Amino acid sequence: MKNKFFLTTIGVMTTFGAFAQSAESNTAGLSNPLLWIIYSVAGLLLLITYLLYLISKELKRYVNGESNTVEAKMWDSRSSWEKIFQLKPVGTDKDNIIDEPHDGIYELDNPPPPWFMFLFYGCVVIAAIYFVRFSMTDYGYTQEDEYIAEMKAAEVKLIANVASEDLNIDESNVEALTDAETLASGKKIFVQNCKVCHGNEGKGMTGSGPNLTDEFWKHGGGVINVFKTIKYGVIEKGMASWKDNLNPKKIQDVTSYILSLQGSNPEGAKEPEGVKWEASEEEETSDTEEAKNTENDLVSR
Repeated sequence: MKNKFFLTTIGVMTTFGAFAQSAESNTAGLSNPLLWIIYSVAGLLLLITYLLYLISKELKRYVNGESNTVEAKMWDSRSSWEKIFQLKPVGTDKDNIIDEPHDGIYELDNPPPPWFMFLFYGCVVIAAIYFVRFSMTDYGYTQEDEYIAEMKAAEVKLIANVASEDLNIDESNVEALTDAETLASGKKIFVQNCKVCHGNEGKGMTGSGPNLTDEFWKHGGGVINVFKTIKYGVIEKGMASWKDNLNPKKIQDVTSYILSLQGSNPEGAKEPEGVKWEASEEEETSDTEEAKNTENDLVSR
């Protein structure tokens, strides 16, 4: 019966290999429902085969009259836990004694515990499935294949993100937006990244970031200067550059949110710092910098 059991196991593995080979080779690993069905059917067949083996074994004992002996009753009196793990009653130790004594001492011929054998045979079955899947068929993904597939998926996702967001925004075309969606996005970014230094509602913190709700700015106000300060930072003043952490659209959103805080005067706001900013100054600053950049380009040529 044991031989039949192992032959059935081999047959199931062969059948599994045939099914796996006929499946599409470009389907990603365990995400394919067909693969789970094949595994489930294989496991169910093995379980049914093992149960049939146990039933035939009990029928054989019954036919041979072995079920009415004292030893059989001892076996039948075991708990369910002992039956599952095939633990032997203490009274049956005499059947496991090795005939050859050593200095008058007899040893018991104790095989490995059932849980160990279950684990061992389970590893053998898993190894067989792994071998068939990755060595005999083109169905399974190797680690290199999975890496390449994940990189391609990430590239597609990145392209989709770039296509769905306006990433061409810079200080030359940034605008202060006032729609609710932009301000909500900017507020979320502010709370996650800026609140720790500039405080709740942009009121500033002592020894840290300045108040962002008044008319005074340390590095220039207005949408262009605020956008540039966030993008490039002011390292010597402790302001980090966020261009590597936030894309241009997100920088524009948080810039718009900061500008929307003007005049809100939150309770406990920090004292003004820097120079009072006039809206017209930004246009002059932008025009002056553009003229300087043009002049530098002409000189370099």
